[in-house]
Amino acid sequence: MAAASLLTLPLGRPDRALLELDPAFNIWNLAVPLLWVAPAAAIAATLVSLSPLRKAVRGEFLTACGAAGLLAGIGWLIVTATPFGIGAVIALAALVIVTGFGLSESGRIQGDAFIASSILFVGLFIVLLILYPLLTVLRTSVVVDGQFTFQKVRETLGGPRFLMLQNVYSPRNELAWIGGFGAAGVALGAVWAAWRRLRWPRALRRIALVGIVGLSLGIMVFGRGAMVTSVVLAIIVATSATLLGLAFALLGQRTRVGPIRRSLNAVSLLPIITPPFILAFSMIFLFGRRGMFTHDVLGLSTNFIFGIPGVAIAQVLAFTPIAYLVIQGSVSGLDASLEEASTTLGANRWTLFRTITWPLLRPGLANAFLLSTIESFADFGNPIILGGDRRYLATEVFSAFSARFDPSEAAVYGVVLLFIVLLVFAAQARWLGRSSFVTVTGKPSQGRFVALPRALEAVLVGLFVVWSLIVLALYASILYGSVVKLWGVNTSLTLQHYRDLLNTGWPTFLYTVRVAVFSAIPAALLGFLIAYLVVRHRFWGRRYMELGSMLSFSTPGTVMGIAYILAFNTGPWLLTTTTVILVLALIFRNMPVAIRGGVAGLAQIDPSLEEASTTLGASSSTTLRRILLPLLIFPLLGGLIFGFVRGMTAISQIIFLVGPGNMLVTVLLLGWVEQGQNGRAAAMGSLLIVSMLTVILLLMLLSRMRGVRTTEVMP
Repeated sequence: MAAASLLTLPLGRPDRALLELDPAFNIWNLAVPLLWVAPAAAIAATLVSLSPLRKAVRGEFLTACGAAGLLAGIGWLIVTATPFGIGAVIALAALVIVTGFGLSESGRIQGDAFIASSILFVGLFIVLLILYPLLTVLRTSVVVDGQFTFQKVRETLGGPRFLMLQNVYSPRNELAWIGGFGAAGVALGAVWAAWRRLRWPRALRRIALVGIVGLSLGIMVFGRGAMVTSVVLAIIVATSATLLGLAFALLGQRTRVGPIRRSLNAVSLLPIITPPFILAFSMIFLFGRRGMFTHDVLGLSTNFIFGIPGVAIAQVLAFTPIAYLVIQGSVSGLDASLEEASTTLGANRWTLFRTITWPLLRPGLANAFLLSTIESFADFGNPIILGGDRRYLATEVFSAFSARFDPSEAAVYGVVLLFIVLLVFAAQARWLGRSSFVTVTGKPSQGRFVALPRALEAVLVGLFVVWSLIVLALYASILYGSVVKLWGVNTSLTLQHYRDLLNTGWPTFLYTVRVAVFSAIPAALLGFLIAYLVVRHRFWGRRYMELGSMLSFSTPGTVMGIAYILAFNTGPWLLTTTTVILVLALIFRNMPVAIRGGVAGLAQIDPSLEEASTTLGASSSTTLRRILLPLLIFPLLGGLIFGFVRGMTAISQIIFLVGPGNMLVTVLLLGWVEQGQNGRAAAMGSLLIVSMLTVILLLMLLSRMRGVRTTEVMP
């Protein structure tokens, strides 16, 4: 296939049309000796595969042939800066498979050809579509006007926009207060060390640690700047979203109230089915200075929602469903017989939760906290609407690009965000350690889960009811705004906004649906495959693969958008203003949710199930499809839902990638909001709510029809 593609199909293209077949770019019309290495290597690989050589020797030759052809083809594209054509895509993909076969047969990768080829494909995808764009951003942060310098880094990190410890316009001495918090921490550490009678080396370490904690707390309370605000916000949001996600997951599995269990999925998923800035506008409409609830009902005129409180509420509403989807996979994988045995031995409910349930939920909790932290740092829509007078890292990236026209400054903020995410990732790995969380072993389990204590169940039910009322009120305001003439001013009913939507927004909506579907399915499947590779197989670069696949998700969308423009606007990878660049951007932006869900789910499945399948002669692909996929339907479904919804509601990254021929709903909707066409924007938001909620419910119904495991609750 590689040789046939190289010899018959165009290897390049003259412009952005991916499927244009220009004979001028056939290999016969390109007098480049390097190009002929690729078809020669493909033909040699075919001859080697038919030879009677020993398997290991044949594998070495196949690896060499495939790698030589692959490097020659990629080298030609890079050296000549020719945009790749359909022939190059097919040929290079075939050469990757040839190399994978060779690595498997030679024993350099422990696994069959499917595993080896998958590792190569995933690695190339990560390098080309994540690392390469990010490297352009890193380069921009230290290369200014063609000169390598750290001047922009020093200016940005030393400026008040990033971190301000002393406000010259404030009568309060913030530095003194921050130092006081640090001194108080040192004093508390000394008292604690004396009380525990610690030896001097250990006592000094503990005193220093508590002092640093006190100093950090002082900075978070009295400091200003994007760094302080974003860290405080991330701590609040990640903690709240993870705890709420855990509460809803446990409530959905163990409550005695049937209507709560049936309605929990639909209501808890509502906040992720519209763009964040629409939710922010509905909060202003309900809780702003002239809000329907704060002003009309309570008689208040307050700016409470502008700043950290409002952004935190909006982010908790938006990101709790993500935490819920991840934790739900871990909760559904618990073995009820463990809890039943603990209860039989006399353990009370608190002991059962502390010693059995909580430890087994740690992978899901850690992944939910990680994703919520990353989302909070990367969120740009909510802070730009509700941020008030505070600065945020994501909005500073946007402002640096769009307002101050300084890509180097924006790149510095992006590097800071990447560093923070790496720290959170390392802390998560340290917390999980090398513990085992296996609960699914293939042995039948007839136990029933212990129901929640009556008091705790009442609290969680009350929390869910309050959550539901807030969410429904926010979305009711959007529906209300779509049928009134002027939102908040003229309440006369009208359907004009929907008539306008049919003429101006419906084609864009249908195009966005296609893009979301084309990106969601590969994002879920590729995320599931990466989770399987990094959890179940040992190969060089495994941890780098997992970390690299998370970088696009952890980087602010504005940074990734600019990175894609810098990386894919010229040269061999020319893709901008095409549908392909939108699909690829969404795939690698949303894929990490499926990865984290798959990692958490695989941590609970005993590898002996896969070993038994392999022993019976099944290939890795068959084992993946027949054994693991049914057991991990919830994480896979969560990744699919997340990918589709975010494909429909993404804004911060794709706003840099759309053009006249590939406009998406969110960009059009944001334009309407900026133009003051709130009624038309509310109509589009209502269409998004109804359509995506319908799709989500259909997917969940399909998963249950496919036999997702159900459990009973012990009375």
